[in-house]
Amino acid sequence: MSIEEPMVVVITINYNQDQYTIDCVKSVLKSKYRNFHVILIDNGSEQSIVDNIQRELPQCPELTIAALPDNLGYVGGINYGFDAAAKFNPDFCLIMNNDTLIAPDSITELVRVAEERQRNAIVSGKVYNYDEKDSLQYIGQKVDPEGGLNQVSIVKNKREKDVGQYEQEMEMGMLDDIFWLVPTKIQQDIGSYSEYFFLYGEQNDFALRAVKAGYKLVYTPKAQLWHKGGVSTCDGDKKSPRIDYWSSVATMKLAVLHLDEKQAKAFCFKWPLRKLLKTLVLLVSGKASFEHVKSIVLAKSHFNYWNKIRYKDNGYNPFS
Repeated sequence: MSIEEPMVVVITINYNQDQYTIDCVKSVLKSKYRNFHVILIDNGSEQSIVDNIQRELPQCPELTIAALPDNLGYVGGINYGFDAAAKFNPDFCLIMNNDTLIAPDSITELVRVAEERQRNAIVSGKVYNYDEKDSLQYIGQKVDPEGGLNQVSIVKNKREKDVGQYEQEMEMGMLDDIFWLVPTKIQQDIGSYSEYFFLYGEQNDFALRAVKAGYKLVYTPKAQLWHKGGVSTCDGDKKSPRIDYWSSVATMKLAVLHLDEKQAKAFCFKWPLRKLLKTLVLLVSGKASFEHVKSIVLAKSHFNYWNKIRYKDNGYNPFS
């Protein structure tokens, strides 16, 4: 493709990781798509991490490294990226996690599908497991038939052998921003990531706002990426009470922001209660700790306070 290709700005966030991030950016720089620029945002990492990234990554016109003095959170980092991208006058922003490797053809395929959709869709593709190259982790989630927040992942248990079962382009009920291509016109229409979130839930909120505004969420099988997952949060311990707390608060925020008042009230009463009961069962069986129980109780309490005044999330977590 020529320089007339639409301009894509790739945005990825680093926090106290170096090798995954270095490998991620190098994989983007090997893309067959030519009209792109990478903005790597370091979110207040230790100086030794920043130094190593700057040393190991090539100095080239396709890459900008922005080392921020403080951790703005995932939302703050992405929004910084949107603002920094504006000077390149992008047609699209490709948001992707830093613990990923992208296939050389992926940007081309994402742009192709977005253009076919007249830039009225956020587009993502196949997410494979980092440690098992032909094992699918995620492709998207089904539409909730009841119009709620129960968008079930199509790939089961985050490990499903790819034997060609998902080779059709599909519209989804939800996508994750592990990697997704956002047309600039959508971001300008609905705004950037919501500061009601710090980490977890922000991509769901963005996707739901896009759908409400009439845009689509589209999966293409021809774009591929490999994802580790969770390396910047609790050292990859996805069962940490710290993650439980953040994700629980985020889920209840999504309910009040995207369900009608009656649905939201019922959800925010029943959902944390069910989760608490399940956690108590796990506690009795030795599969959870009291800290996990505490995380749900505190999440509900802190959500109730947030819901009264709707303030910007500064990243507070009692399990930090």
